[in-house]
Amino acid sequence: MTSFDSEYTHKLAIQELQVRYSIAIDSGDYNILDDIFTPDAVGIYGRPYIGIEEIKKAMFDGCDYLTSVQHLNGNHWAAIHGVNATAGCYLHVIQHLVDTPGGDLHEMGGVYDDQLIFTDNGWRITERKITIKWSKGNTLIRDSKPR
Repeated sequence: MTSFDSEYTHKLAIQELQVRYSIAIDSGDYNILDDIFTPDAVGIYGRPYIGIEEIKKAMFDGCDYLTSVQHLNGNHWAAIHGVNATAGCYLHVIQHLVDTPGGDLHEMGGVYDDQLIFTDNGWRITERKITIKWSKGNTLIRDSKPR
């Protein structure tokens, strides 16, 4: 295998990890995140969530009350630095909550920025930061989440 093939293989594995993250959130199977993040990972979703259990709870609290949620990822990138990598992708999230006054949909677009490490089990995210660039639709959907 050439070094180009190896780098491409690693970048493809990182992209697959980013996609599996979205599948975990959209399906409500937050335990999939155990195979995406390191146990001590940091998720920065407005504020830092430290460790996989806090990240999973944040995803549950932020999404599980919704009727449905769908992440669409695109424009993936990654730079490999030995056993570390920086990566990211664009995101478009559609949130649906039936019978919300003012409309059932809220959408957001932005960027995920990731720090990763290569482990015995493959690539894992050590830090994920979301930056929302735009949103539209009914913000009551976000405000309706249980406290």
